Amino acid sequence: MKILILSFFLVLCSLLYSQGNLQFNQVKLVSTVETVPAGKVWKIESIIYSTPIVANGNATIAFSVGADASILINGASIVTRSSRGVNSSQGGGYYAVWDIALPVWLPAGSTLLSSTGVNSISIIEFNIIP
Repeated sequence: MKILILSFFLVLCSLLYSQGNLQFNQVKLVSTVETVPAGKVWKIESIIYSTPIVANGNATIAFSVGADASILINGASIVTRSSRGVNSSQGGGYYAVWDIALPVWLPAGSTLLSSTGVNSISIIEFNIIP
C-alpha cells in the first residue's frame, strides 16, 4: 500500500512540475528575418553557406581563404564560420577553419536571419506541449 501511495505521489509531482514536452512541428529553411512563434522552440541544425573555402594551387599560397560567414540572432551578429590562412614562400602555408557548435536552441520571441556568406539556415520547429 505504501508503494502505491508513493507511486501516486511521484506521478502527481512530475505532472505538476514538468516543464513541457517537445513535439515535432516542421522543418524550415530561414533566409529572411523570422521570429520564433509563441509556444514553439527552434533548433538550428545546419547552415547552408553561399561562399566555399577553397584550396589554391599556387605554390606560394597554400590555401585561399573564403569569406567569413555569420547569422543574426536577436539582431546580434554571430560568426558561424571563419577561416584564416598563412602564406609561405616555400609553399608550406596552412589554413584553419572553425564553425559554430551546433545545434543552437532558440526560445519563443527570438529572431533569426541569414547574413554574410549564408544562403539559409536549416531549423526544426517544435511545439511545446504542457
